[in-house]
Order: sequence, then C-alpha cells, then structure tokens
Amino acid sequence: MGLDVLVFVGIAGFAIISGFNDGGNLIATFLASGTLSGRSVVPLLIAGIALGPILFGTAVSHTIALEVVNFQAAGPLVLLMALVSALATLLLTWILKIPTSTTIALGGGMIGAAVLSGHSRLIHWIGVGKLILGLVGSVMIGFLVAWLLANLLWAVLTRLSVRNIRRLGLAQYVTVFWQGLAYGANDQEKAIGLMTIFLMLRAHTLTYRVTWLAILLPLVFWAIGLVVGGWRIAHTVGGHIFRLRPMNALSTQAAAAITVSVAAWFGFPVSTTQTTDGALFGMGAALDPLHVRWPMVRKMFTVWILTMPIAMVIGGTGMAMVSALK
Repeated sequence: MGLDVLVFVGIAGFAIISGFNDGGNLIATFLASGTLSGRSVVPLLIAGIALGPILFGTAVSHTIALEVVNFQAAGPLVLLMALVSALATLLLTWILKIPTSTTIALGGGMIGAAVLSGHSRLIHWIGVGKLILGLVGSVMIGFLVAWLLANLLWAVLTRLSVRNIRRLGLAQYVTVFWQGLAYGANDQEKAIGLMTIFLMLRAHTLTYRVTWLAILLPLVFWAIGLVVGGWRIAHTVGGHIFRLRPMNALSTQAAAAITVSVAAWFGFPVSTTQTTDGALFGMGAALDPLHVRWPMVRKMFTVWILTMPIAMVIGGTGMAMVSALK
C-alpha cells in the first residue's frame, strides 16, 4: 500500500473519529433536553456543517495545513505519523467515553512527529501558540457566555406564558443549525485542511486552495463517524455534567455557537467539544452549582490536559520506529 493511500486513509480515519467525538458532543445537549429527536437534529447539523466553510471562509483550514508544521518540506510520512498519533489518542479517549479535543490531539501528533523526524525547525511555534490560545480561550468564553445567557433567559422566562416558553424551546432548531455552521467553519476545517495539504503534496504545488472535494470527502467520513459512534459520547456529555432542561440546553447551544463562530472569523482553531463543555459548566454554575457533577468536570479537564503530551509521545514514538526501520 502506497504512502499516499495511507495518508488518505489516515485523514478519513481522523474525520470518522471526529464524528465519534465531536458529533456526539454536538448532539448531546439537544437529545438530553428532550425537545428535539435525533432524526431532526442530525440532518440540520450536517447541512450546517456543509455550509460553514462556504459562509465563514476557510481561515482555520489554512492554520492547520500551513501554520503549525511545514508539511510541504517535512513530507507525507511526517503527516502520516501525525495522523496516526491523533487517531490513537482520540480512539483511546473514545474508549474511555470522555470527549476530548481533536485539535489538541492533532496538534500534539504534528509536533511529536516533526521533532522525532528531525524537522523541529519546520514547526511554527506561533501557530502552535495560536492553537493553545484558541482552545483555552474557547472554554473560558463559552463558560462566560453560557453563564450570562442562562441568567438572561431565566429572567425573561419569569415574564412569559407557558405557551411562549414552549415556543422559545423550539428555538433549538435554530441553534442546532447555527452550531453546525460554526462547527463547519472551525472544527471540520481541520479535516479540510488535512485533505487540502494532502492534495497539494500529490500535485506538488505551493498554492493553497480549498476545493469542493476537500470539503465533501471529510464531511462524508464525519457523518459515518457520527452514526457509528457518536451516540456513545452524547450519553456521557448530555447526562453526566448537568441535568438539562430545554432552556438550559438553549443557552448552552447558543453560547457554544457564538464562541466558535467568532473564533472562525479570526482563523483560531478551537474545539467545539471543549467549547460546548465549557458552556455546560457555565450554564450549570449559573443555575445551580451544587447540581453540577464536578467529579466528571475534573475528569474531563484531566483528559484535556493530558491529550497533547500523549499525542506528542505517540507521534514521536511512531516516527522514531519508522526511522529506525529505514
């Protein structure tokens, strides 16, 4: 099997596991609130993801493809080992039923593979800093926005009739599509960026151009991942942090969508998984801190912190093993 085929399979695997991890996290708040069914959530979500790169641009894909590691100089083998590392890390956290960040896993794999291949000079540390800043900032902003929205919504609810409150709950049809748009313009662009740099390496071109094929193929693989394994993650996120009501879910979804959309405009790769979880923490803290399942929150933070070092070690180890076999 040729190296190009292995890289393509790695990108497909990354998109599928993103569907496991991120897809489950995205649908969790909708299903847990009991307002929407999976049959209505999934089509709206996928439609939003497809339109996200078109409406918001592809700045995040450029960050992933060119601003972390210079793969055009490092070569497809380093890209392959970065993908293998990210896949192994994400699969491990999926087995543990703990959603983590595909961005952290991918970034760690890129760094580890580049360092152990002797291409540390090809790492763009400003781009790495951009990854870390976007991830940390997204959790904090998601927490704050959800906290503010939760307080605002419940202040409004005290002035509404029961009929109007039910109508407000239907606004989740809007937020599910909005979250799809935001995800398509941010998280999904990591797979789009990987597919684009793969096509650039095959064509031996230096021109960065996102094609329709680079958008469509990752979306198909992502949808497969959501259907196959996303429900497992959805159960963890939706029920183990805070018991969701429709209005709680609405504030969480809106906060995550706002945060990820803004980050996409500026080309900051953020994690919708972490942003949604941060929004869940903020919503729970605003309504009833005592009912937030803080041990699960601590477990999630521990996994997030360990994800990048684990991915770096796996990527570096894999690259060292391949180099030794040459």
